[in-house]
Amino acid sequence: MNERSKDWEGRVKQGLFTEEVFSDEMKRSVLEAVDRQPGYFSWQWKRLAGAVVLGIISVILIANWPNGNDNEAASGLSDEMKMPVIFKPLDARDWTPGQMITQSDPDILPGLSNKYNPLKNKTNGYIRQIPFSDIQLIDEKQIDGFGTALHYTLKPDSENPHKLKENTELFGFTVNGSSRPGTLYDFGLGHMYDQQFSMTRLFGQEVLKIEQPVCRTDGEACAWYLKKDADGLVSSYMELDAASYERDLDGDGKEEAVVVTHKQNQIYIFKEQDGQLLWASIRDILKANQNDTIHYDDASGTFTVHSTGGEDAVSVYLYKEGPNSLVRIDSNGNIMQITDKPSS
Repeated sequence: MNERSKDWEGRVKQGLFTEEVFSDEMKRSVLEAVDRQPGYFSWQWKRLAGAVVLGIISVILIANWPNGNDNEAASGLSDEMKMPVIFKPLDARDWTPGQMITQSDPDILPGLSNKYNPLKNKTNGYIRQIPFSDIQLIDEKQIDGFGTALHYTLKPDSENPHKLKENTELFGFTVNGSSRPGTLYDFGLGHMYDQQFSMTRLFGQEVLKIEQPVCRTDGEACAWYLKKDADGLVSSYMELDAASYERDLDGDGKEEAVVVTHKQNQIYIFKEQDGQLLWASIRDILKANQNDTIHYDDASGTFTVHSTGGEDAVSVYLYKEGPNSLVRIDSNGNIMQITDKPSS
């Protein structure tokens, strides 16, 4: 036998090395050694040598095969089933009061119709308070855990900074423990009075969420988030021209926003960090093709890719805490390993 053959056989005799690989070169060296001694090995002995080689290959492969433990990074997840989630700062302009927004303004992200940074601050998130004496009340209703929603018009002699037409229907609210006596927060146009109100949490803060399932001519939904500041005042926190869901995906105790667009079938995850919005694209992370469709299920927190072709027509992913990655799961919700056969 040549020296290379002796070298790897000696290492195998010393013990099982989990990182040892039985290469084609190793296999070739053994077979060459057999062929070089025809007087000593008959055809039957060559078959026996081949069996020994296969046995050694099996031992090495078993030692290197994933053990099914998915608790650590070396869990046996393939790159195809484990997709890192990398967030980056949102490069978007901050809106300032009085600025005009036009249709020609670029969207902040592909498919997301917002023209300015959705995250507000104390300057652009201010909601003015007006006295009850300035309004003509049309209707009111309770918002559980928040306050009272108000539907009204402004009286002709009241302050009208937005130059609204007379009898324009508006929406505002009072907040339990926050509104000054005899005043209300004047928020927007009257159609918002009929929208969906709910108390939720976003980025680790308790917020009021207002949802409108279809609020744009292109079919997009809208979501508004309002929060109570430390000084007791209420301000606009975030506004999105898309459907939005709140979920603590990474387990840090702060809920991310999962934003699902109607245009271009995009799904984004937003995080807040020191007053800055960070984002990641699910379509980019999963490397979905242009014609593939992606879907988010808020009940299970899963992301699904419906491929346009191939054997794996449907792939389902779950956000894994700790390593910040999307991992592929099977129909039973278990993380798939290299040994698992993908299900269609």
